[in-house]
Amino acid sequence: MAEYHGLSQIFTTTETSLYNNLFKSPNPPFHSPTALILEISPNPFPQTNHTTTTNFVPIIKNNYNFDNLEILDHELETYRSKFNGHGHDNSNNCNVYVAGHVLVYPSYNGFFEKPGLFLDQMFVRKCYRGMKFGKLLFSAVAMQAEKMGMGMVDWLVADWNEETINFYEKMGAHYIPEYRLCKLYGDQLQAFGKKSD
Repeated sequence: MAEYHGLSQIFTTTETSLYNNLFKSPNPPFHSPTALILEISPNPFPQTNHTTTTNFVPIIKNNYNFDNLEILDHELETYRSKFNGHGHDNSNNCNVYVAGHVLVYPSYNGFFEKPGLFLDQMFVRKCYRGMKFGKLLFSAVAMQAEKMGMGMVDWLVADWNEETINFYEKMGAHYIPEYRLCKLYGDQLQAFGKKSD
């Protein structure tokens, strides 16, 4: 994701930081940072009856043809999933692979009556783009926000990414080009944080 946006120079995330910031929270999913993983397999996924505190049910689509998965994805072993999304260990070589992810966390905007979800990252690996997986991930987030009675989902999009902007506008999203993202980080954050006047 950092490479895609040309932000590798500020990328400092580690496996440990992801674990500590995303998965050690005592709060349930969608009430704290939450990652949804897009997994694919040449084998159909079993339908399951999933119930959680947030009533999130995995979305299972078995209508994709991945017979030639090895030809499509040259990095299969790198992205082999350890768990298949249903809590089952994949040590028996179930051929489940990570194709993308979405990262969301709760948000609040003083202009709206209800809280929402902020979609921080949505990424589909290059070899799986154009297969409507981005739409699938976004739908999962939107359906969860609606199910929880939230008032919005918001996110950022790079102004150079015309194809994605068009996709969001067709979806019905309101695009606000007048706003700019501001970040204070690294040495500048430390320096400004130490100023007393």
